[in-house]
This record gives sequence, C-alpha cells and structure tokens, in this order.
Amino acid sequence: MAQVLSQDEIDALLGGLDDVEEPEAASAAGSEAASEAGIIPYDFVNAAKMTKVKFPAFAAINDHFNRGLRSTFSSILRVMVDSAIVPIEIITFKEFLKRVPVPSSLHIIKMEPLRGHIMMVIDPQLVFSIVEIFMGSTSLGKSRVEGREFTSIEQRMIQRVVNSILKDMERAWQAVYPISMQYVRSEINPQFAKIVQDEDAVIVSKFQMDIEEMSGVIHITVPLSVIQPIKKNLQTSFQTEEVEDPTWKQLMLQNLRITPLELTVPLGGAKITGADLLDLEVGDIIQLDTRIDDLLPGFLDGQVKFKGYPGLYKGQRAFRVETVITDPEEI
Repeated sequence: MAQVLSQDEIDALLGGLDDVEEPEAASAAGSEAASEAGIIPYDFVNAAKMTKVKFPAFAAINDHFNRGLRSTFSSILRVMVDSAIVPIEIITFKEFLKRVPVPSSLHIIKMEPLRGHIMMVIDPQLVFSIVEIFMGSTSLGKSRVEGREFTSIEQRMIQRVVNSILKDMERAWQAVYPISMQYVRSEINPQFAKIVQDEDAVIVSKFQMDIEEMSGVIHITVPLSVIQPIKKNLQTSFQTEEVEDPTWKQLMLQNLRITPLELTVPLGGAKITGADLLDLEVGDIIQLDTRIDDLLPGFLDGQVKFKGYPGLYKGQRAFRVETVITDPEEI
C-alpha cells in the first residue's frame, strides 16, 4: 500500500525545489564565471566558423607561388600560360571535399618539419590538357573526363608537373618559414584522401590556370592544425623578397647598354673681369685654371664618375679614363 505523505513532508519537498537552479541560469552563471577567468568557450562542431584569424603572409606566399606556377607551366608545356589567384577561404574539410569532382588528381604532401599533411588538387580537365600537350595535340579540352580514371602514362606525366610545383611551393614559403615539400601519394577519389577530420578547418588557396582556350583550377588545402606552430609567422605582415627573374634581368641589362648618356669633360675654368671681357679680341688667350698634365673630371648627369686625360683617338676628340669614381668622397 502506497505511503501517504504528511503535510510537513510535502512542505519539506517543495522547499528543496527552491534551492535548485534553473539550467539556463546555471549555464549563464558558468559562462560569466569563465569570462571573468579569461576563458573563451570553443565550439568543436563549428570550428571553421569560429576561425576569424587573418593570415596576411598567406597572400604574399600565394602571390610568390602564383608567379612561379605561371613560369613553371610555361616552361614545361612550351605554351603561354596565365594564372590568377582567388582569395583564400577557411572552411571545413568536409565542405571542401564536396567541391572536389570525381575523378580528380589529388596529391598528399608532407610539409617538413611541420606535422600533418596538406593536399593539392588539380582539376581533371587540366590534367588531360597537360597530357594532350605532352602528346603533341593541338586541340585542348576535347578529352572525356567523366567515367574514366587516369592511366599509368597520364599519372607519370602529371607527377612530373607536381614535382615542379612542389619546388615552387618551397621557394614561396622560404621568406616566411623554410619548409621541404615531400610527396607522399596520389589519389583519385576524395574519400581516400582524408588528411584531417571532416569538421577540422582548412585554408583553401585557389589558382585559376588558363592554357590557350582551356581553363582549370589548382587547389592547395592546408589544415589549420598543420600551421598552428608557425601561426605567428603567418599573422605578421611583411614585405616579400622579389624573386630574381633571369629573363627580366637580361632585358634590363640590354636596355641599360643601349641607353644614350651624355659625358661632359670640362677642360677648365677662368675668372675675368667685365673690362677684360670687353677688351677681348680674336687671337687673345685665356689661361685656364688647369695644367696640361692635370686629371680632368668626367661628368654623367651632373655627377663626377671618372677622371682622366683629354686627347685624340682616330682623329676624334677623346677622353682616356684613368680613375673610376665609386664613392663621392673620393672627389
């Protein structure tokens, strides 16, 4: 038989309920206490959405890499290649995989000495166009992409391109943090190329490649967990060192060599009075302040660059350089 509670027992139970905090109130109190302690809550489910950190150095790295990418493709394929940078995105790895078509040329790369892996994804249409150029085809973009995999020959050819791209990536990162790109493996299906968990945040850099009438995209995906040890380096704005371009340097030297310059060699000077000037006649001699064995200055654009002697060479007035002035204090 059920026991009947007395009025005193009922009052005691109702009094105990007043001491229990509401869940929302307890949560608010906990958040307030955490805030006072300097603790910031972290949402593991929406990690990418919480990532508001900017990486200015990535823009410099991508710009450096883009120039190297354009030069590498033009050199390997022997055709004019143009490329453009798309602003980086910070998204979840799962969201990125949804954008990757099947089949695709996926390459897993290790960034020594950092832990973890990054991924390079090359559009299938770009892969087939590269193979067509290697094979001597003149009509690009005609290959069927859907429903087929890459042959061993195609994989070997694209591997050559990937190795060259990795060297460009190493040079692009050199100014920020020296790394060594180590090729790990290649995949076709994105399901077998998981470098991090689905909800982990990744930085996606996109490069639009234009080869004649064909366009393709190269994605570089870097997990935030990989670059965590060097995050401060990437958050610092800095001026990148310009890469020495041999072709540009040669053209500059050629233009400098054919640039006309005016060389002025004053033979000397003299001071005379106005009366002496009015008395001058044909045949009068004005004595200069230099002797015949004195070194004369040679001026370029108003600056003394040489010292030497005047004379004749093959019937023409000439100036024999004896000293090259490199320091203005030498004058």
